[in-house]
Amino acid sequence: MKGANIRVLVADDEPDIGLLLCRYLSCDGYDCSTALSGEEALRLLEAEEFHLLIADIMMPGMSGIDLLNIVRSLYPKLAVLMVTGVDDRDTGILALELGAYGYIVKPFERNEILINAANALERRRLAIAQRDKTPSSMPSARPDLRRRQAIRISARQAVKRIRSGMDSATLMKKFNLSAKALHSLQDQLVAAGHLRQSEISQLEFADPGTVMIDLSEAFHPMHDSQKPEISASDALKCIRSGMDDSDLVKRYKISAKGLRSLFRKLVAAGVVDRSELDRRMSETHNWAILEEDTGEG
Repeated sequence: MKGANIRVLVADDEPDIGLLLCRYLSCDGYDCSTALSGEEALRLLEAEEFHLLIADIMMPGMSGIDLLNIVRSLYPKLAVLMVTGVDDRDTGILALELGAYGYIVKPFERNEILINAANALERRRLAIAQRDKTPSSMPSARPDLRRRQAIRISARQAVKRIRSGMDSATLMKKFNLSAKALHSLQDQLVAAGHLRQSEISQLEFADPGTVMIDLSEAFHPMHDSQKPEISASDALKCIRSGMDDSDLVKRYKISAKGLRSLFRKLVAAGVVDRSELDRRMSETHNWAILEEDTGEG
């Protein structure tokens, strides 16, 4: 059997989808378990060893992206595939940037699942082998998230603050969130039907997810009023001064999503090392769980 001794955890809030994935994989020899939420998946991962996680992106409570972000740090040897019901290129790119080895769009075929699972496991095997061969004199800069709790935020309170006109920077201060966590919270509110996407869009200053960075300080690209232009050296100076995400959002008049875009472009341009941004994450909560409440807010 190809998947002999390989343990797979499938996290999907739709039981039929989880069972279908397990049936496909079990026929190829994989040992499968299911979880109906991100929280349940974390409990199983803590109790048992798995080699591959297949997670649905859109789950109530902890989303698949939030789950990916957590397990990437807690379980670095775990291969991850994401499943989505919507072919959203931006979400797929985000999943890959966060460490997933692929994303599969529903409805899927059996062979597609098996090929993606095998590829993810092989790539993870090669990555682990390469890491084990590479000596490191420096301690890992990746933060240990085991001791940290996800922030639980009342859906009612979050909606109330957003509809009051509170901007991204103030929301991040209010709930003690990073830019990544605020964007996750917004996605969860929309997915749960508490807010319309148009209400979230009103929080954005200019374009919701992109910024231009000036790398040379002397060269100024043609100005695009829809994309705020930010000096790379100024951004780096602010990051290294200890300015938190909410202050950066306020300074550059961008959204939480825009700040994440800025971080990605700074890393891609070689202006800042990814490990430096990882250290920032160790100083603040970087995921949020939407908490449904029935009491008065």
